Amino acid sequence: MRTMLACLLYLPLAAVALDVQVSAKATLAEKTAAHEISAYLGRMTGTVPMVRAEGAASAGRAIFVGDTAVARAMGIEVAKLADEEWIVRSVDQGVVVAGGGSRGTLYAAYHYLEDACGVRWWNPWEEHVPRLREAPLLGLQLSGKPGLQYRDIYMLYGGDGGRFAARSRLNREGDARISPDYGGCRDYGPPYHVHTFYMYIPPKTYFADHPEYFSLVGGKRQADRHQLCLSNPEVRKLFITKLKAYIADREEKAKAAGTPPPVVYDISQNDWGGQCQCDACQVIVKREGDSEAGLLLDFINEIADAIKADYPYVYIDTLAYQYTQKPPATVRPRDNTIIRLCDTRSNATFPITAEENTPFREFLLTWSGIAKNLRIWDYAVTYAPPRGLPYPSVHTYAEDFRFYAEHHVEGVFTELEYPVTADVRDYKVWLMAKLLENPYADTAALANDFCSGFYGPAGTLFRDYRALLRNSQSRKRAYIGMGPSISSFTFLDFATVSQAQKLFDQGEGLLAGDPVRLARWHHARLSLDRATCARWRSLMGDWTRLGRPAADLPLDRGAIVKRIREAWTAQAGIRLAGKRRELSLAQMESELTRYSILPLSLAPPTEFAGIAPGRIHDYTADLTRNWRDIVQVVKDPESESGIANRLAFPNSGGKKHVLAKYKLPMPWGLYTPLTKTFNVSAKIEAKDVPAPGYHWYKFGTHPVGTSTYFYFFWSWIIQLDVDDAMVAEAPETRYDIWARIKFTGPDFPHGKADDANAIYVERVVLVHSEKK
Repeated sequence: MRTMLACLLYLPLAAVALDVQVSAKATLAEKTAAHEISAYLGRMTGTVPMVRAEGAASAGRAIFVGDTAVARAMGIEVAKLADEEWIVRSVDQGVVVAGGGSRGTLYAAYHYLEDACGVRWWNPWEEHVPRLREAPLLGLQLSGKPGLQYRDIYMLYGGDGGRFAARSRLNREGDARISPDYGGCRDYGPPYHVHTFYMYIPPKTYFADHPEYFSLVGGKRQADRHQLCLSNPEVRKLFITKLKAYIADREEKAKAAGTPPPVVYDISQNDWGGQCQCDACQVIVKREGDSEAGLLLDFINEIADAIKADYPYVYIDTLAYQYTQKPPATVRPRDNTIIRLCDTRSNATFPITAEENTPFREFLLTWSGIAKNLRIWDYAVTYAPPRGLPYPSVHTYAEDFRFYAEHHVEGVFTELEYPVTADVRDYKVWLMAKLLENPYADTAALANDFCSGFYGPAGTLFRDYRALLRNSQSRKRAYIGMGPSISSFTFLDFATVSQAQKLFDQGEGLLAGDPVRLARWHHARLSLDRATCARWRSLMGDWTRLGRPAADLPLDRGAIVKRIREAWTAQAGIRLAGKRRELSLAQMESELTRYSILPLSLAPPTEFAGIAPGRIHDYTADLTRNWRDIVQVVKDPESESGIANRLAFPNSGGKKHVLAKYKLPMPWGLYTPLTKTFNVSAKIEAKDVPAPGYHWYKFGTHPVGTSTYFYFFWSWIIQLDVDDAMVAEAPETRYDIWARIKFTGPDFPHGKADDANAIYVERVVLVHSEKK
């Protein structure tokens, strides 16, 4: 961790000659460090120090970068410093900037520029460079070492060869590469860093001749979105052979390039279920206490043992993810393996120490007790459309990272995609990087630093906005996991949203003469504006329940939609290029179309008109989570709400979602991901369809718990969170659950021959049941 900055002094006002000296044997990263210091000092002081080889004649003082004689004379032996350890120290001749490993000196240079000079890199495109009279040289006693060894944010989108990652002291940035100029990265060897089963044994190559290599499920070997038969000895031999070939090839290429080879290779499950149920596999699973991780580790350990003699420095990385999260009873990971434990369960608005996150915390504690090398795979965005709605999470970072560091976690991989639409992403990435480096840093001080620098006079309003969200969520305690739908964001009620919008209105006035910061302010507001449109029905309900006319709702949806379009388009132009930009703007158009077809106000469903408002929970098509937009929200004059979810045939899902798979009976059900509980399922049979058009279908009478959602079809491609209906004081409360559905076309009952085959889901209603 960084030590306290001693009294910082500046030289007298008279100009002082200064250069930057590097060792004649300087690495690429050390040369980068020298040139970064020179360039930024030039911008700050108006005089660019010359970068010279160590020992060259100098007219004055110098900044000595890397393994220099001056550093060694001060007892700083770079070769003895830990990897990424760094030192910035004033000496009689100037300042020593040095560090260990391939990145330590570069980190020292960036700490000098940040901590001593006041430079800030807010994101890959924006920075703050102050004006200084002279370079800070005296009174510097800075040193540190990252608190977590492996620090990886997926992705940074800078396209800069790893420059922003290095400046943020991240030693990996997802699929991008950090070039040797910026110290390289803690990278994975081929074929990829995750979900590699089918990269080692692709079904197209092996399934026809060796179906026994693949999962046995339902009495037959299957390869389409399944796993491998991990107990099969031939599968294990094939992995060992291919892994050794990958290692040898990459080491040869690294030697030719003069760069260090990767030392971590991933062998991990595919990103779906379908694990093998054959007797040989399940014997191991049962032996390990019904833990699929036990079978996985039995497989991984054999491979780890096979490469250890030839490659004692290589580690095999695998996942504890979904069905492999539960730790095994007896088998233990070899010392040359790394377990990446994926946090698929936690509520992202609370730290790991909170009661809500007990399941994942217990997994971590057990894994940390049996694995020598443990990493965390975390998720800092939400994946259900509309992705990127606002939620408070920065306050959890330091507590989580400290807990990890204190329980033998060596590093964190965090997914934080969507550079345009993710909630206040610049703020979150900046704070996350700082706290990954030093989990014991003061979060409030860092937040103040960012907000005052990035938003200027509106920084206080931004902090007020984030506190507003956190306070509301502290009361509501909504479950915000990986894929929450719109209705999950109960803390975004009318009182909170309207106050947040007022804060942003005030910020507009404060930043009116500052176009750079105003653009940042508009971007920060984007997630709030999208949430305001997405939760319009709920906000209107909050307003009208107090007896106020719908027409008087003090939110202008037209103005909000205009702001969304302007901010989204502007940021996509800065942060994305080519196909990524096109896809982002297409997503914007789809989302804005969805908002525009939603009625400004909506009456309760006619069928339930006589029920007291407090007993009914009404969900329309705009609130569902639709997988990859295979199901479209469309206008439908036959629906009461004016809109419906339509699954048409054919659709964008291709062969996996053809009509034959969706003919009646139609499955639907309730699922609770927090406990991984399949609560109940049912089917709509052909005989249940009474006539053409929309009809109400009763699913049943059931309780709902935290994180419970309703799904439609075998594919679950429509999902709807209904846990906001839960009464916290009476979790046993039961609900009559109904859905208004229409079937059209000749392949459905009562369908007309000339109509297109389609299924429409307009509405879901939960009514507090009278039954006990």
